[in-house]
Parts: sequence; structure tokens; C-alpha cells
Amino acid sequence: MNVRLAVVTPMTFQALAAGDIVAAQAQLGLPIPQAFAEAVDIWRFMNTLANEQPANADWLMRAVVADDVIVGNAGFKGAPVDGRAEIGYRILPDHRRRGLALAAVRLLVDHACSTPGLDRVIARIAPDNEASVRVVTAAGFVPDGEHISPRWGRQLQFAMQTPGPDA
Repeated sequence: MNVRLAVVTPMTFQALAAGDIVAAQAQLGLPIPQAFAEAVDIWRFMNTLANEQPANADWLMRAVVADDVIVGNAGFKGAPVDGRAEIGYRILPDHRRRGLALAAVRLLVDHACSTPGLDRVIARIAPDNEASVRVVTAAGFVPDGEHISPRWGRQLQFAMQTPGPDA
């Protein structure tokens, strides 16, 4: 199975945030599953980040594409800060338990490793999300304490040191 991360442009974030699937499909060049489009909170957040800091565009969510089908989203929650970037990912229910989340996380880590000055990638996960904990540990992340999110509450934090592009 060929898995890749397709760039979602600021215009596509805007269309998804507005619920305009037709415009988003035209911009992305792929059919957009309803379950992908329904993540309006994610698209609004990404749209806000893209508008507030256009330089963040390379550090936002992307479409996870397997064999030319959108199966989820994965990306960063903004540009790196203090040498650290946070990842997030979601595989659509019909495509879970096939290794797609792990493939997406590995692609994100590869991107992080090619970035000068970025030395740490983190993932924050709800304590009851055992599947996601398995994904990040399989990708090489290690437990790194807890985080209290104003929106999501208590989260487990996992981290991975990145060797950087010169390693």
C-alpha cells in the first residue's frame, strides 16, 4: 500500500472550514470522504493558523492518502517552537487497524528530521486512547510526562528526539 501525505493548502483549509466540500475537492484534486470533511473543528483551527502565520503552511495538517484515497489527516500543530514540533493524526474509522496511522506518523517524523533546528517531536494523547499510544510507541516515541490541555484535559505526552538533517 502506497501511503503519502498530501499538502492541504490554506485555500483548502478555508473551504473545509466553511463546509464547502466541492471547492475543497477541486483544490485538493482528490475525492474527499464525508468523515474527513466533518472534522470542521480541525479545519477551522488549521485555517486560523494558516491565516495568522502564513509561514506555518508547511507545518499544518495534511491528508493521509493511501492508494489515491484519503484515509485520514496527519500533520503538525504549527511551526516548531524552541526546537520542538507537535504532531496530530486521525485515521477515518473505515481505514483503521491497517498500519496507516503508523505510516503517517513515520512520514511526519521523517519531515521533522529533515528540518534544521528541530530536535524533538511530541505527541499528546488522551489516556484512554490505547491505539494511539501503541502507534507512537511503535514509531519510537517514549513517555514524556503529562500535559493539561484547556480543551482536552489530561493528556499523556510522548516525545522523540530527532537527529536532525546532518546526522
